Amino acid sequence: MQALLLSVSLAVILCYLWYASLIKKRQSAIDSLIVLNQKIDARLLLLTQLSNVSQQYQPLDAEQTAQWQQLHQLSAKSVWSQQIDQYLPQVLMIWSDMDSLQKMLFSNLHGDELNEQQVNEYLQLELDYQNASEFYNQAVTDLNQGVKMFPGSVVAKLAKGAAMPLLVVATE
Repeated sequence: MQALLLSVSLAVILCYLWYASLIKKRQSAIDSLIVLNQKIDARLLLLTQLSNVSQQYQPLDAEQTAQWQQLHQLSAKSVWSQQIDQYLPQVLMIWSDMDSLQKMLFSNLHGDELNEQQVNEYLQLELDYQNASEFYNQAVTDLNQGVKMFPGSVVAKLAKGAAMPLLVVATE
């Protein structure tokens, strides 16, 4: 009887530790989503400022105007509620598209007229976004592996935990 009680107690402790590990991995992924959201928004704001300066010297062509319109439409749809829900995959896809558009629009700016400090700040934000996306994908990969493996699969079902989607980086 004592052996059974000890075994059950040990199993409960191990399940709790596994659960705590899954929660920690999930929270790391959520924290990196918050950073990604901040970085993509900050990049858009700075890119808009840089573009306004650049347009004084050379106006946008039709393709660039269309890209800006698409970027603003995506930005309106990119609001993330800081909750993991069914809309997260769409938000991640929107962020990936916004990242790609921002890179294209930045490459079309005329650097001679731009403030060097703002350009460096933009490039740092782009690098920060890439690092945060890599961190997010690693955290999600760790979480998803923990959710799929035994006993994590059992613990995740009991705790109603689920796998999270990866952020697919758009290729240019």
